[in-house]
Amino acid sequence: MECSKQKLLWYAWSKKEGIGYKETAKLLSYYGTIEAVFTVDKDEISAIEWLSDSAKEAILKGADLEEEYRLYEKMIAKDIHFVIQEEEKYPRRLLNMYDPPWFLYYAGELPKEDLPSIAIIGARACSAYGMEAARKLAKELAMNKVQVISGLAKGVDGYAHRGALEGEGKTFGVIGSGLNICYPRENYQLFHDVEMCGGILSEYPMGSPALAFHFPVRNRIIAGLSDGILVVEAKEKSGTLITVDCGLEQGKDIYALPGKITDVLSRGCNQLIQNGAKLIQSADDIIMELTERYPFLRAKKSSDQISILFENQVTSEEKMVLMKLGYEPIHFEKLLMDTGFDTAKLMEVMFHLQRKNLVQEVSSQYYVLQTLFLHS
Repeated sequence: MECSKQKLLWYAWSKKEGIGYKETAKLLSYYGTIEAVFTVDKDEISAIEWLSDSAKEAILKGADLEEEYRLYEKMIAKDIHFVIQEEEKYPRRLLNMYDPPWFLYYAGELPKEDLPSIAIIGARACSAYGMEAARKLAKELAMNKVQVISGLAKGVDGYAHRGALEGEGKTFGVIGSGLNICYPRENYQLFHDVEMCGGILSEYPMGSPALAFHFPVRNRIIAGLSDGILVVEAKEKSGTLITVDCGLEQGKDIYALPGKITDVLSRGCNQLIQNGAKLIQSADDIIMELTERYPFLRAKKSSDQISILFENQVTSEEKMVLMKLGYEPIHFEKLLMDTGFDTAKLMEVMFHLQRKNLVQEVSSQYYVLQTLFLHS
């Protein structure tokens, strides 16, 4: 199995988690190559004042390249790959960052350079509206050959990945642990599906746990892999906004889904819009802007999206009811007035919509949409 010495040294270095990014950058700036860093003697390493004790200890342990090669082969046999900056397949978008990861572990594929990518991020404890908005927008983007990037976390992240899978597009998850660790555990099936229909990436070695400080660091990669960042739901002070800050530093376009001014989960998005982020009402709003950089994209009208999505799936009567529903529960009597149907007809329509998993009865005779629809 082909693996250059330089790549193997980086593979060994990736496991020295006591060495920070800035320390690595300084060492490379001074010594030139990773191989040269490994050959610095004990006295010289010990004399470097800006190097932490944990970093000094890690460097002085050196690397057993024969053992590292054996472990590398074992990892590759499990379809987990390792790529360094110097390789052609390393994601080019990341090189535009001021702090691109020196290496990446990945399972599945890496994002394609010739296709647009949008990061969809938001609250872990999101609302039903946030879940379905993330899912619907990701699905429409995926249907238009836009790669969906997210963090494989609970809430908005997970639903963004699911939406992209439903749209039969490519989706990529950037995680804050080793690739052999699924966090959160309930996303096990989703991890597998994302790997099969895109890829999972990490700069943390195999076995590295999902530590809290890993996630803000990985957020810069989510931003770096994207052409733009869509925030679905976020509190005013939210970890989601760390990714936005990374995106702004990298010159990325920022999009936000508006929400009620009384909703805590909408304050972050509304504030982003107030500060200049583009207000998003449909995937078309994003696709239209991406078309300038990717001419093969063609945005569709929202009404066209509905007709394509539901053609031969709902009757005209069912569609009328769907267009009256949203995420605020609506009583059966209100639907009678809004549609003009008689009681028997509306009961029949609601029965079929529930069987199709398009409508849910949340309490006695109160109904909401199961899926977020775009209204023309």
